[in-house]
Amino acid sequence: MQSYKHAGPVDCTVDFDPSHLKGKTAIVTGGANGLGEAYVRSLVAIGVKVCFGDLDIEGGMKLEEELQGTKFIRCDTSNWDDQVQLFKEAASFSQTGKIAYVIANAGIHRPDEVYLYSSNDQEPQKPELSVIDVNICGSLYTTKLALHYFMKQNGQNPSSVQEDTCLILIGSGAAFLDVPRAPQYCASKWAMRGVMHSLRRTAFYYGSRVNVISPWYVKTKILSEEAFAHVSNAGVQFAEAEDAGQCLLRILSDKNINGHSIFVSGRKWASRGYMDLDLEDFSGNALIQEMQEDQMRPAPVSKGLFI
Repeated sequence: MQSYKHAGPVDCTVDFDPSHLKGKTAIVTGGANGLGEAYVRSLVAIGVKVCFGDLDIEGGMKLEEELQGTKFIRCDTSNWDDQVQLFKEAASFSQTGKIAYVIANAGIHRPDEVYLYSSNDQEPQKPELSVIDVNICGSLYTTKLALHYFMKQNGQNPSSVQEDTCLILIGSGAAFLDVPRAPQYCASKWAMRGVMHSLRRTAFYYGSRVNVISPWYVKTKILSEEAFAHVSNAGVQFAEAEDAGQCLLRILSDKNINGHSIFVSGRKWASRGYMDLDLEDFSGNALIQEMQEDQMRPAPVSKGLFI
């Protein structure tokens, strides 16, 4: 792996060959249904072994029974010990004992008590923050464990013998677009871009990459049927879960894709349902490029993985 260098947006219109991923092992959190299930199915279809976690025991066991090369583990991603066990099970499930790819997919969306107003006659109550617990804390647990296994497998010094690994974080249209009335959800999805930015320049030390997939509206269980009907009736065209799966394979199949956010946009805006909006590097903005250089000047990447 080379150190991070922006070379423009990823071409999401080209054909790609993911066959070299066969035999690798991946972890998918929140993999029993919805987009997580789509990621599991896309990986299994090309011969990747997948250990996936979810709280939906019935759905997880059903998917494991259907798809050869999968292992389901009951997992609450907001619980550190559950995630530790998920990674241990994945390493045992792997033919080599190694984990190549981690997709931190688990996430929730709920009415936001940070935004809600009680009444003029009531004192404000402590808000329920489960969206933060799952979407941020849970994803940080996944990130911590992914980095541990990647460093353990590849060491901390770049070399030609390091095997490609990749962490995929899940954003949303809410990671870069205004979404009124949902501060927790938006904060959690912007946070995934922040984590990616923090990791992408040093990932090469342990032979790894980090990218974000940001899905548009996709009909899953994250919202109610009524909510999706309202979105549809407003004239919004949904993206497809299968396109999100192909977006994942596009990223994993190319070792040069690091530090990007790919938007699963739907076919309205992209022929294959996903596109790189090139939002992460402010290309052509000399002022921000200068700011970025000064930001890293006290602790440059060249000083090492850890300082």
